[in-house]
Amino acid sequence: MNSDKSNCCIITVNYNSYSFTKKLLFSLRMSDCKTDTLYIIDNFSLDESYSKIFSLLKLNNKNKVNFPNSKISTCYKINNIYLVRLQKNYGYASAVNIALEINKQSNKNLYYWVINNDIEVEFNTLEILKEQYTTNSIITPVVYDLNNRHRIQSLGCKIDPYFLTTKNITSIRSLHKTKIDYLSGVSLFFDNNVLNKVGLFSENYFMYYEDVDWCIRALNEDIKLKINLNTKIFHNYKKNINFKLKIHYLLNRLRLAFRFYKSKIPLVFLYTILSLLFNLFRYSFIIKNVK
Repeated sequence: MNSDKSNCCIITVNYNSYSFTKKLLFSLRMSDCKTDTLYIIDNFSLDESYSKIFSLLKLNNKNKVNFPNSKISTCYKINNIYLVRLQKNYGYASAVNIALEINKQSNKNLYYWVINNDIEVEFNTLEILKEQYTTNSIITPVVYDLNNRHRIQSLGCKIDPYFLTTKNITSIRSLHKTKIDYLSGVSLFFDNNVLNKVGLFSENYFMYYEDVDWCIRALNEDIKLKINLNTKIFHNYKKNINFKLKIHYLLNRLRLAFRFYKSKIPLVFLYTILSLLFNLFRYSFIIKNVK
């Protein structure tokens, strides 16, 4: 099937988060989307979220489909929704890549929208993103805080020039006079042309900084990073993450330095070591007090 301007491949990843995925499904109103495709990639959830999504979609063995990918355990399709369970948790980037590869082979969608499952989408957001899309660009709606719906969470992001830490742009005034260094992986809207130029997400990061890496590669291909100010999504931002994920976050910053900012490696390495020690102390203190 040839690409059609109205077709979009929506990709989201579920890991132990049924309630978010359920709300996203209703938010997207997939039952009203006749041409768009949704891939829910379950990254080997350890709770009951996969089985609950399976029941929510009213799937059965008649809905089972097969894809030639060794990372996939099972895949089911109902209408325009795919539920894919992986053999194990391969990381966020790998989960997204599996859906990108499957959809690219089908050659039926012009657009891609990679989104977190912990967001809510305003009505007609996807249609506006399609209608107002400009070629050779990656777009995101304005990201608001789900728990404070009047507060802007992100209008694109900046990378610190010394330590490669990241910071959201949070005001329209700042956006107009600031160059966007990358767009948050909470929402990335792009077309086939961009995917062909930039390629898949790097799986070296497992989780965190894969969006930074991908956007840097896009900028190197002269692809624009843009905010669509006519659209909104609402993201459930978690300020605190567990120790294991914090380690990924800190080490991935160092991986980014080795790949794109070699001159910054000494500073980033020192900052990473100090951050690791600080977080080790902090989490040890928390565990000690809990006991």
